[in-house]
Amino acid sequence: MSMENRNMNNRNMNNNRMNRTERTERELMDIITKVSFAMDDTRLFLDTHPDCTEAMEYFQKMHRIRHESVKEYTQRFGQIVSYHIDGCDSWDWNSAPLPWHSSKKGGC
Repeated sequence: MSMENRNMNNRNMNNNRMNRTERTERELMDIITKVSFAMDDTRLFLDTHPDCTEAMEYFQKMHRIRHESVKEYTQRFGQIVSYHIDGCDSWDWNSAPLPWHSSKKGGC
């Protein structure tokens, strides 16, 4: 992915962060999916360019956006990954509807 495309994605993700007021479940999942892909892509780039500070800064920024989005999603809609179970005495992380079980037609 070129730096120009990354900058455009960066602007789109920043716009999503600015509009935090009551994002829908689908919007949050879209952000999480896109940012996760950006992180995976950047991680591959960093494997071959470990000294690229621009890529590392981009990776860290995407990590922060993903962390905030997953936190918001979890607070509003339930767990999406089992790694984020905090202080539970029982294994019920998957009791909420799974993200791909959309009530609307045309989900995943």
